[in-house]
Amino acid sequence: MKNTLASSIILGSGLLAAALIAPARAAIPVGPNGAVQVGGFFSQGYLYSSDINHPTANKGGTWDFREMAVNVSTTIGSRLRLGGQAFAQRLGEIGGDKVILDWAVADYNFDPAFGVRAGRVKYPKGLYGEALDLDVVRPYVFLPNSVYSPVLRDFAASFDGALVYGTLSLGKSTFDYKVFYGDIPISPEKGIAEFYNDTSVGLYAASGVSQLSMDSVTGGQLVWNTPVSGLRFAYSYSFFDKLNSNGPFAGFPAANLNLAFGRFSYDVASVEYTWKDWVFAAEWQRAGATFKFGAAPFLPTTSGTYGTDGWYVSAARRLNAKFEIGTYYGDLRDRYNSRDSRDYQKDFAVSLRYDLNEHVLFKIEAHRIGGTYGLFNTARIPNPAATRKDEDTVFAAKTTFSF
Repeated sequence: MKNTLASSIILGSGLLAAALIAPARAAIPVGPNGAVQVGGFFSQGYLYSSDINHPTANKGGTWDFREMAVNVSTTIGSRLRLGGQAFAQRLGEIGGDKVILDWAVADYNFDPAFGVRAGRVKYPKGLYGEALDLDVVRPYVFLPNSVYSPVLRDFAASFDGALVYGTLSLGKSTFDYKVFYGDIPISPEKGIAEFYNDTSVGLYAASGVSQLSMDSVTGGQLVWNTPVSGLRFAYSYSFFDKLNSNGPFAGFPAANLNLAFGRFSYDVASVEYTWKDWVFAAEWQRAGATFKFGAAPFLPTTSGTYGTDGWYVSAARRLNAKFEIGTYYGDLRDRYNSRDSRDYQKDFAVSLRYDLNEHVLFKIEAHRIGGTYGLFNTARIPNPAATRKDEDTVFAAKTTFSF
């Protein structure tokens, strides 16, 4: 870990030095007439949590918080766009600085009302699901956990498949639509495994889930750009089919336990209003599924229901060319047992962003968190029940170089 951190800081220092002397541009044009665009970013951060490990193992402070990416894109003719991005992250013990293919698409736009995008495609969920890697467009270090879990970043950012999209006009309004189908690569190494390995669920042995799979992801999104300048509404719906897991049963590790979600769905309703130097947003997300689990012959097949409700409201203001501030309040809870203090999470955050130049920015952020829903007690994010607190303060600092 120390060697990885050192090499990442050396890389980041070199990129930062380059940024301080680089001419201002959004990306680097390459080839004849700049037909190929090369861009990317590197960020290094610091996390500190006062009483619990949230969102990762950062109690007492950690430098294991960074992201990096390089993307390449080109346009062939006036309708075909090709591009892709390699991405790596470390969020505590999640990610491990391992380089993955974040997105890679062939996008053909027949006309404004109809286009097709295929390959590894950004997952359109909520206002900002397709912009998880665009740190430069917001003042926040973390998007609200009630809708955008940072632990799921390596799982929920993109899918393998195809998406149909377009823009339709109706009077003074326009409607952006997207419909998609595909699958998401899934494994016990990804952040989603924390949701299965959490000892408060108590299904799998200490070694954790050993196999994860899913059949497909299907969904769509509709955005209404209203006649009121800067005001838009969105609704997103998506679901996973046959989301299955296997691993040693906690009650008898020699037996294998299977947990199967027939259909795991997300409903997200969103609104955003941009007015002068202000951006106001609010989103509500409902996630839910029915499931079956069993570990024959020791545990007969049992059915159950899972569901969460999450929402937030936020406000951000650009003060001048250098500074931007933001704040949000988020609420996440178990739909079926929210009266228990451990089954909700209330998160109040305040952020400050400083832009050194067009390539380098700095952010600091403070969170006051009440309740413990959405926290984990796993090998990678330990929060033993005996020491788990109902309140926590989290500080995050981050610097990002982009080109």
